[in-house]
Amino acid sequence: MASREMLKELARQVRGRTRDILAAARTEWLTWAPEGTSNHILWHAGHAVWLLDVLGIELLTGKSELPAGWAETFGMRCRPPRLTTDWPSREQVDRLLAEQLRRFCQLLEGTPEERFTIPPDPHKARYCLAGQILHGLHDEACHSGEMYLLLKMCRAQFG
Repeated sequence: MASREMLKELARQVRGRTRDILAAARTEWLTWAPEGTSNHILWHAGHAVWLLDVLGIELLTGKSELPAGWAETFGMRCRPPRLTTDWPSREQVDRLLAEQLRRFCQLLEGTPEERFTIPPDPHKARYCLAGQILHGLHDEACHSGEMYLLLKMCRAQFG
């Protein structure tokens, strides 16, 4: 199987899990975080959009396709979630998750197979392009696991 096909399949599986958990949460659970923590289900889902942009779309196109202000709310060095009062809706985040996956798979289709073995930036040659994309998808899978744990905690605590 070619690199692009494996990356597309992994992206579909990981992104599907992220979207399933987002859909399963009750509205009031989306921005709940346990005492002593700050990231909630909606933040993790929004962070997944940021991750695939930075470690996927941007590496393939050379530019970000995030909505304005997204990195400030959901990026790696974003402001603390407790300081954000205006969150996007579940529907908006889910729409971005779905549209971004389609766009990412489309970009992979047009990427020559040999490009996957080359580092996107030779000065920062830690991983080849495929390795960077895998890193981003692995990170989203980890965040999906955190979303699932939060969902289980909400079900246990709030019924």
